[in-house]
Amino acid sequence: MKWYLAGPMTGIPQFNIPAFDEAAETLRAAGYDIVSPAERDTYETRKAALESKSGDHADLSIAETYGDMLARDMKIIADEIGGIIFLPGWHESRGAKTEAYLALAFNRKFAVYKDSALLMIDKQAVKTWLVHGINGS
Repeated sequence: MKWYLAGPMTGIPQFNIPAFDEAAETLRAAGYDIVSPAERDTYETRKAALESKSGDHADLSIAETYGDMLARDMKIIADEIGGIIFLPGWHESRGAKTEAYLALAFNRKFAVYKDSALLMIDKQAVKTWLVHGINGS
C-alpha cells in the first residue's frame, strides 16, 4: 500500500522539505511505499523552495500556484494512495488539514510519524483533531 506524507510546508524555512525527505527515507528503509509531495515538485520549484528562508510562496518565482500544488496532491490522495502519514505540526497546516479531510472522505488509513517511528491511528482521532483543533502530533 502507498502512503502519502502530509505535514506543514508553508511558513517553514525550506518549506520543511528536509523533514519530508528524512521521513520518506526512514519509512522507505522500513519497507513502506511512500509518496512525498516534496518529491513531486519540478527541479526548479524544489530548488527555489530549498533556498527559501521563510517558506513563503512569494519566494518561489514559478508558474505553479499554491492551488496548483494542492490540486496535484488532492489527485494523489484520491487516486494513488491507501493511507496518510502525518508529520509533526500537520494540525497547524491548512494544506495538511485539507488532505486529511479528503482522506477521510475516501476512507484512507492514517498514521502519525514522530521520532522516526510510525503510530497507526483511527479515523475518529483524525476527526477529533480536525474538529477540535487538538494537537495531532
